[in-house]
Parts: sequence; C-alpha cells; structure tokens
Amino acid sequence: MRTAASLPVPYITAYDGESVAYQLALAAHLEATDGIRLSYADATETDWLFGVLWHRHGMSRAGRPLWKPVNTARQRRCMLHNLCQVCGRSAVDDGRIWWVMAEPPATTGAGQQFTNAPPTCRSCIPKARTLCPRLRPESHVYTARASEPYGVVADLYRPAARRKVVVVQRAIELPLEAFRDLEYALATQLIVTPHGLQRTDLERSLDSPAAVS
Repeated sequence: MRTAASLPVPYITAYDGESVAYQLALAAHLEATDGIRLSYADATETDWLFGVLWHRHGMSRAGRPLWKPVNTARQRRCMLHNLCQVCGRSAVDDGRIWWVMAEPPATTGAGQQFTNAPPTCRSCIPKARTLCPRLRPESHVYTARASEPYGVVADLYRPAARRKVVVVQRAIELPLEAFRDLEYALATQLIVTPHGLQRTDLERSLDSPAAVS
C-alpha cells in the first residue's frame, strides 16, 4: 500500500497516470447474437474475459491517486485471486476470505448474494474502517469459504450510424448470463458471489483464528 500526502492509498485506487487511450468500435464475431460485438479498433484477445470487453487501465500507479475511481485491472485481480483491496496481499486467513462492506451484499431474486467490493484482509480492516469515507465502525465484516465470478459493472453501448457506438447506460450491473448485453458492454469491475458467507465479530476474531465453515 502506497501513501500520498500522508494518507495510505489502497491497492485498487486508480491514478491519473494510468489512463490508456483507446477507440471503441464494432467488430464482426461469429458467436455474437447480431454477428457483431463491441471491440477496440486495435483489439487483442486478451481484451475479453467472461465474454465481455474490459476497460483498459494501466498498472503503473504513476501520477496522483484519484481516490474514488478504482483501477479496473487491480480490482479484477483482487476478485479473481482473493487479494486485499487495501494492501494487495492475500485476504485469505485460515481458509476463509475476509471482507468489509459498507452495506450487506446485494441479493438476486433467487437469493444469490453478490458484491463488487473486493476482499479486505483481516489486518487491514481496522485501517479501512478508519480512513475510508464509505465505511463506518459499524460496517459489515464477513468471511467466506470461496467466491466465484457472478457478473460485471459495465457501461452499456448500442450501435449507432456509420458503425459507431453510443453509450446508453453507465455503471450498470450485468450477470454473466446476460449474453446479449455483454456483447455491447465495456466492463470496469468484476462482481463475485461469495460462498458460505458469515457475518463476523472483528474485535473478537482479532484474538482468535477465523471461523471455519
């Protein structure tokens, strides 16, 4: 975790020197519903994951921290590898993944829980609660036995004249089975489903091993 103006900068925070210029375009694709999908003018296969195009973001941590925006690449890395959003190290302790959330995770109509908040390791939770404006001392602390990708936070585009694209919705949540929408989405954050999620008493857990399901 870096510092800026004497304040620690969370691992997932975006910096103004990490922006990457790109041009969105439409490209033919055999498996796409309409035969086309959102793409980059200079796209490579690594620009897609889970069937969706991802916002390009550098990893240099150069320049000034932007505080509110998250770095797409680091947020996704935290979600996929259970890393702490504050320090960037493992958020797994005694086989459980640790989280601190401003609000309880969202729930689908079928009762499936999901969140776009990356894990936070047990040792970083007190610091996060103190310094993060969105968290309060009474924020929710959880552990989970595992997690898996559920969806993305994305900007949704639609085709326009002369093979251009226009944005129609910003920062919407799309499940990974929303195939048609994903073909025209630019993902900025990964959403996961935590399995075996349990509310945890942090103060008591700091003096004892993490609960095991």
